Parts: sequence; C-alpha cells; structure tokens
Amino acid sequence: IFDQQVAHTFLLLVKRFTQATVKSVKRSTHKKVRPQAMNTVEMLRIASSKLGIGPSHTMAVAERLYTSGFISYPRTETNSYPDNFDLRGTLSAQKSSNTWGDHVTKLLSTGI
Repeated sequence: IFDQQVAHTFLLLVKRFTQATVKSVKRSTHKKVRPQAMNTVEMLRIASSKLGIGPSHTMAVAERLYTSGFISYPRTETNSYPDNFDLRGTLSAQKSSNTWGDHVTKLLSTGI
C-alpha cells in the first residue's frame, strides 16, 4: 500500500481485533534494473526540484555519501565512455587499493 492515508485506515481497522487468519500468501520475485548514473548537473537539478535541496547542500551530502563508500565520485560529469576507453588500464591502477584491490584483481583475472 503506497497511500499513507489508506495504510493508516487499514492499521486502525486491524488494531480493533486480537486475532487474524491468513487466507493466502503470494510470493513473487522482482528484478530491479540498475539505474543509470547521473552527472552532477542532473543530480543538482533533481535534488532541487524533487527534494528542495540547494546545490551546496546537495554536494555536501554527495561528498559524505562518497567518503562513506555509498556512491561513486559525485563530481563525475559523464555517464558514457568512448569505445576506446581503457577499462583494463583504469582497473589495473586500482589493484593496490586496500579497499577493493582484491576485487579488481579478480575482475582482471576472470574477465570483465
């Protein structure tokens, strides 16, 4: 239920009873497609229009998320790379990282 008022109404109805019977259970799996990366301009626009957050506050939050390891670098201005982008070389430069070096080494050895 995505409507807060409807959910609250159901909650009030359910609270009146001390017992309930489950008549059926439906299980399903859903796959979420990974969202496309957004550039800084798009991030600032969405933060302003959807959340009412100003640019400096948005960048401060993005910086904290980045330093905590939740997002990639927030000031990247592109989400597409040329066909000749050297992914192996870029990854190789990260092999010495204490944080993700093991993952990079595995990616390079098993294939990208």
